[in-house]
Amino acid sequence: MNETLTNFRQAVADSADLQEKVKAGADLVALGKDNGFEFTQEELEAGWEELQESDEGLTEF
Repeated sequence: MNETLTNFRQAVADSADLQEKVKAGADLVALGKDNGFEFTQEELEAGWEELQESDEGLTEF
């Protein structure tokens, strides 16, 4: 996963407000951009696939 996505993931983990927006179905690319994280839909999808295949896996909020 690229550094920007890793940083965005951490920002979401640290922010109840961002977590609520994600849970509500926000456009993650737009949400990232609004919070200073620039990534494409393709990068997001590749990062999602990488997380699903990793030992780290996905986390609940």
